[in-house]
Amino acid sequence: MSENFQLLKNDDDVLLFEQHGLKHTYIVGRFKELYLQQIKNKIYSRQQNTFVIFSELSRGLRVDEKVGIGLNTSKWESVTEEIECQLLRLGDSSWQKGRLRFKNYVDFLPEDNREFNYNSQFSNPKSEIKIELEFCPYLTLEPESPLDNIRQSETYKKLL
Repeated sequence: MSENFQLLKNDDDVLLFEQHGLKHTYIVGRFKELYLQQIKNKIYSRQQNTFVIFSELSRGLRVDEKVGIGLNTSKWESVTEEIECQLLRLGDSSWQKGRLRFKNYVDFLPEDNREFNYNSQFSNPKSEIKIELEFCPYLTLEPESPLDNIRQSETYKKLL
């Protein structure tokens, strides 16, 4: 299998997932929105009206319970597992089978938000979240044209 992952830039392309015998289709842009909401739900989880990750980061670190070190920045990057799907690119006439993955980039303490207090129960703390959707097509040995199947068939050769 090829490791030729390509960034999906067109939000109007269509994804098709088949899981548990059911088919689900999404426009890429909408799928990104739904995924981003799930990431935000995890990052902005609350516990007693405090954002768990942000309140921990805002405290910084203490080495050996004696030396306090504040954080200037905190970033998280991750790549999801690959899932099988099909992609229909805008202008193409057929689905392309392959694998899909997300790359997540979260800047918890962005440069322009050094002085912060995340105990508000009304708004989410400032962070910068970026996601990228990548697709890796399976290599296929299918003919370029549906007519190629007919041309290669024994029946067609006998007619010539």
